Amino acid sequence: MKTLAFAVLAALSATLHAAEPPQKFGSDHDDPRTAYPSPVPAGMPACEVEVLRHGFDSFEPARAKIDAAKQCPGPWHRIVLRLDGAVKGRQYDRIGQFSVGGVTLFRTSSPEPSRDGIEWRVEKDVTAYAPLFAQPQDAEMFLGNVVNETYTGVFDVRLTLLFFRADANHPAARTADIVMPLDALREDGADTVGRATIPANTERLLAEVYATGSGGGCEEFWYYAVPLDGYWCQNPQGPHREVQVLLDGRVAGIAAPYPHIYTGGWSNPFLWYAIPAPRAFDIRPVRYDLTPFIGLLNDGKPHEVRLHVAGVPDGREGWKLLPNIQVWRDAGVQRTRAKLLDYDAGQPSQDMRLDTLDANDQSLHHRGTHRFVARGEVRGSKGKVETTVERTLVADVHHRWGSMDDNDDRMLADWRDRAVVTRKDESGTESETIEQNFGFDGGIGMVALDGGSAGKPGEKGDATEKTDPKVRLTTDIRIHDDAETVLARDGRPLSTRRTRDHFVGSASYDRGVPREQRIAVADTRQVHRTEDESGACFQRRIATRNGRFVEDETGCGESAP
Repeated sequence: MKTLAFAVLAALSATLHAAEPPQKFGSDHDDPRTAYPSPVPAGMPACEVEVLRHGFDSFEPARAKIDAAKQCPGPWHRIVLRLDGAVKGRQYDRIGQFSVGGVTLFRTSSPEPSRDGIEWRVEKDVTAYAPLFAQPQDAEMFLGNVVNETYTGVFDVRLTLLFFRADANHPAARTADIVMPLDALREDGADTVGRATIPANTERLLAEVYATGSGGGCEEFWYYAVPLDGYWCQNPQGPHREVQVLLDGRVAGIAAPYPHIYTGGWSNPFLWYAIPAPRAFDIRPVRYDLTPFIGLLNDGKPHEVRLHVAGVPDGREGWKLLPNIQVWRDAGVQRTRAKLLDYDAGQPSQDMRLDTLDANDQSLHHRGTHRFVARGEVRGSKGKVETTVERTLVADVHHRWGSMDDNDDRMLADWRDRAVVTRKDESGTESETIEQNFGFDGGIGMVALDGGSAGKPGEKGDATEKTDPKVRLTTDIRIHDDAETVLARDGRPLSTRRTRDHFVGSASYDRGVPREQRIAVADTRQVHRTEDESGACFQRRIATRNGRFVEDETGCGESAP
């Protein structure tokens, strides 16, 4: 297979340790990295705009002003956001985001540092947000942090935007005409609510939502939820979660939330020190095609947009929902004529089987499904275009745990999110099918060293001998994050793109003792593979032992595991 023309990653040129890896973690470990290809286009010069340099040591955001069109005139073939960070000492993982003109275009979680310090880099293709950079904008980055005598780590961040100007060989990117935030955005209980006023000549409409459960409580680990009193993450609906978009009170889109695992997650930061879990550094938004609903919205009036996570109990916090709206306009008319033709939001179907007869071997099997369909038409300068959106969600979670005192947990979980958007006009029918499949098979086990029980699975793995009984804690996990996108014309596939992102790891340490006595060990591996219908392929395999990289190879000779 031929290799995709991705830019050479700086990490690939790093020399791996010639000596044997250490027998256990020490005061330092290698800088974290991932197996993802760089979005920087090979062979193209970049025009750089440094947005900010800031040391995040509180909950105050860093603010800047940018005028990208003046500094780096377009049209642009690609725009890449680059974050370079450094931190040392002791610190939890933190979560934050970067926005331009009030629109979030990057959400991230931080690595946890070594005492001696680490550096890391994240790159993201943000070309879809190009309309934001056509005029001067306010920019803001938030990365809430607590710094004191115990937690000393300050996150020093440099954020840069790289603009690649279109030329004869690299055409200008095709994006929405408008990317905008919601007006009067606010939290209403567990929901996030705002207003949107879209142009009268809108012909296509898309919404994005950066959806994360976080904060260290139950909703950060929502997939652990059990309908059982006394369990640390109790919820009558179990692990059922669904991110919904409602327009004027009507469900207009459904999606499966991704089960993010941050770098302190699953009670074991040693598992993620060198290779983070998939999507931890670059949290992707959920996307919804709202085109069938244009006829209900393009009257020049503001309309309510509500973001809701189904399954969250009333009064419980823990979800952050950051939306934006993307609009394509029909320049040939002042107003498109649109209407909703068919609509069936469906109802979530859930089957939960709880077995608590044996206190030392309890289990929950949760299976949920939901199907959504909407069809609408838009009439404009291109004639009539009929758009149908179909989305099907399937969740399958097998959860086993021991007694409430031991809290050993094991989980096999799988989610499928299939979205099909079909557009039909007088020339024929085009369709885009995006099928996502993600989940994990993992567990947390504890063996008492000096008696006593261990903490719940969601606790941070940074306790001290004063707060935790002494146990040997082991976390093992296999994560899969796969996707396939197929574009078709009149039923014939035009292009296919497949990605496979797999992580495998196991880590153990003595918990409830000072850091220097933890005797921590870990083996981790990530394989990322991208290929298309032509046979073009990128694959990278990285692996670590006790915080040191022992493998970093590219090549498509083998399929991802």
